[in-house]
Amino acid sequence: MTTINGHVLLPHNGWASGAPVKWSRRWQSGVGTGITGIEQRSALRAQPRHKLSCDLIATSLQERTRLDARVDAAMKCGLACLPFFGRAGVLLAAANAADVAITLVSVSSWPWAAGDYAVLMGDDTTFDVVQLTGLAGTTLNLQPLTLNWAAGKKVWPLLFGKFSCAREQALTDYHGGWPITIEQLVAERTAQIGVTAVPGPGVGQQKIGHTNRIA
Repeated sequence: MTTINGHVLLPHNGWASGAPVKWSRRWQSGVGTGITGIEQRSALRAQPRHKLSCDLIATSLQERTRLDARVDAAMKCGLACLPFFGRAGVLLAAANAADVAITLVSVSSWPWAAGDYAVLMGDDTTFDVVQLTGLAGTTLNLQPLTLNWAAGKKVWPLLFGKFSCAREQALTDYHGGWPITIEQLVAERTAQIGVTAVPGPGVGQQKIGHTNRIA
């Protein structure tokens, strides 16, 4: 069981063959009086909070046992983290154990910053989770890797947040799935999603309720 800052890591990639990942941003707003004296809805939160929902599918009895244990631990503490699906970068060159820097093909999918956590995954028992110490262009400086990774491997940022899930779905005797949701408790910088909130006609007004699906 791996935990990061009190959040249970869910390093399962069974979502790739399941239903699309649902992504949304949540703003918080309130109704007040505008400069002109008319009613307006103003943003009470400077940045949106991300929310991801997906089905984690175990493909073997052994993986299902590990997934069940991780979900149980996440339900007890209420916190979990998982790869931010749809925001992965791609390794330009192979990376080896003990390396403290990796180079991506592009950083357009996620504007990395020092302090971010990156995860590389083979399966739910083969993964590297490292924190960035800095970056220069498409090169990420980070804590030492523990495994070797081939060029072309995906590198995801980690999403941390409140954990919730529905009842486990028993698909067969050998595999099953958990419909899980991760919702941020602390809003991240807007640059992390590459989108600036759209101002409305009122002072500080923000676009609310935007939802998108990521395959």
